[in-house]
Amino acid sequence: MDIIATLQKALNLSENAEVSVHPAGAVNRVYRVQDPANSLLSLSEGNPQITSHQKLEDVPIDLAVKWLGDDDFSGVERKHQFALQQQLYQVGIAPQPIWLSDEETIWVEQWESHNASDELASTRRPVHTLAETLVRIHSLSITAKPLNLIARWQHYSDVAKLDTNSELYLKAQALEKSVIKSEQDDEDCVLCHNDLLINHLLLGKESAVKIIDWEYAAMGNRYFDLASCCLINKLDVNESEELVVHYANVMNIDKGDALDKFKLHSNIVHITNDLWFAALNANKSN
Repeated sequence: MDIIATLQKALNLSENAEVSVHPAGAVNRVYRVQDPANSLLSLSEGNPQITSHQKLEDVPIDLAVKWLGDDDFSGVERKHQFALQQQLYQVGIAPQPIWLSDEETIWVEQWESHNASDELASTRRPVHTLAETLVRIHSLSITAKPLNLIARWQHYSDVAKLDTNSELYLKAQALEKSVIKSEQDDEDCVLCHNDLLINHLLLGKESAVKIIDWEYAAMGNRYFDLASCCLINKLDVNESEELVVHYANVMNIDKGDALDKFKLHSNIVHITNDLWFAALNANKSN
């Protein structure tokens, strides 16, 4: 796909714009688009999606462009997530979202240059960094749509065309009551990232840590977010326990209760992950 040609009209890019490919996840493709001859201020000219409250700066264009065309299965509502990231940008925790295409297959946000994980690891343990980042997210007063795991599980099952007698389907069914109870727990209901990989922490201007990849962010149970973080970062049992205990200490939560809730949500997260991959693989084969 010719990214420059696709974005040239939408973002007023000049002929000097350059694109480079960057590592991405299992579904999306990520590009960096730079246009030294053009500035972010020029993006607002004739672009109805960019409004004055976004405070675009007069600096050379440097953008992260995500192509979401292979994601026909996740059920993520892109327009809602784009609006959510605008709020997250306003409080300084996420990159500035710039543009979302009408068909919602191209997402553009401001590029954050440096991976923060190596620099942060030199001053503290990675599990502590992750725990403190989750504290920061969970302490935000911003709200989003609820995760609604049961509906999401059903969506993944439908996409994967799971047999109702399959082991995975039956495991999910056995956990339904626990999931419903978890999502009704107002005390633990917070804004969750739900995909907090250590590489999603980036150093922005003035060494401020920004967090990227908010596509799965939603209101949900804090322990689901902790368990998701441990799974995607491939933490072992001891590292996971250290993360939960550090989180509990910072949040002034009883660590015994935190570990018990974390254990339950680890099972819920593993089922969610298995259903997601089942849907992904079914989508690829179609």
